[in-house]
Parts: sequence; structure tokens; C-alpha cells
Amino acid sequence: MVEETWVGWRSMTPNGLPRVGPCPEVSNVYVAAGHNMLGMSMAPATGQMIAQMLNDQSPAIDPEPYRLSA
Repeated sequence: MVEETWVGWRSMTPNGLPRVGPCPEVSNVYVAAGHNMLGMSMAPATGQMIAQMLNDQSPAIDPEPYRLSA
């Protein structure tokens, strides 16, 4: 027997791409959000990209399509 249900909004971006990278308005803040329904499957690549950015390494994946705009 179902005791409770819940429905919520998915974090989706207008173009369907996640937003990954440094926050342009706040220093030392990085964002990894808006993965739509693919959050779990994209998590390893997103984590690697953020780790490389934090360590001043060139990301293995081009971050340009995922950057946050001011």
C-alpha cells in the first residue's frame, strides 16, 4: 500500500546541458547543477571536471559548453 507520494521539479536548463564550473559572481564557489535526468550517470565526469578545475589542471572535457554566464 502506498503511504505517501511526492513530486518535485527537476533541475533542467533551457538547452538541456548542465552548468559546471566557477561561479562568475562569487569567488571560490563552483557549481555542478542542472544535469536533468542524467545526474547519476554524468556524476563521474562532472566530478572529474570540477576536481581538475580546482587543481588548476586543464579539464579532460571542454568546459565551455557547460560554463555559467554572469
